[in-house]
Amino acid sequence: MAEENEGFESVEKEILDDNDWVVLGVGAAVAPRYEGSDDYQVSPIPIVDVQKGRFFARLGDGIGLHVIDTKNFLVGVGVDWMQGYDEEDVPDGIGDLDGEPGGKVFASARFGGVIASLSGTQVLDEGSEEERGLKGLIVDAELSYPYPLTERLMLVPATSVSWANASYMDSYFGIDASSAAASGLDIHEPSAGVKDVSLRVGFNYRINENWNLTGAVGVSRLMGDAADSPLVESESQPNALVGISYEF
Repeated sequence: MAEENEGFESVEKEILDDNDWVVLGVGAAVAPRYEGSDDYQVSPIPIVDVQKGRFFARLGDGIGLHVIDTKNFLVGVGVDWMQGYDEEDVPDGIGDLDGEPGGKVFASARFGGVIASLSGTQVLDEGSEEERGLKGLIVDAELSYPYPLTERLMLVPATSVSWANASYMDSYFGIDASSAAASGLDIHEPSAGVKDVSLRVGFNYRINENWNLTGAVGVSRLMGDAADSPLVESESQPNALVGISYEF
């Protein structure tokens, strides 16, 4: 499923003002079966946000360490899961695309009320040319503005853009000669470029001291060679999620 976890991490981090915390919960997401699909599914989502000193484990961010952590500036490294897709979700003849762990480097800075963040995630095990698994590098840039609407309700509007190198674009959106023959789709050899742009509004409602209702709604639009892939049935991809969590 494409980017089904986006939204939870942006809101949860804004409601916590201690150095250490543990937030656990459950939720549900509605998202395309793969990036570019016009078929949607509802999936359960675990909400996990753990911060202990420099260590973190967080839905959407993975597991890692904060190398620099100040009030207005954050730099970290970690490992995150990069999502592929299942054979039954894509056109016949395309086959599975295995998800892979990715090494991640990220930084964010706060200017007034605006948070600017930049991250790069590289597949750790790209395998051989014959193996059909996710490959390459993806870079994400985001601007968000956490806004307390009331004492209990926090809104987090955000806009983001993702760039991917040729290896990532080809592994996710490309169609080689054998896949084209099996599926009837045209051969597609995408180049590096902007993959998508997104808009999202997250929210958190603090029910009481420990319980929070969290969610987000958004839409992303595939761009360039990603949008031109014969795999893409819809360039615009709405998504939504909601969950409830308990802060220990």
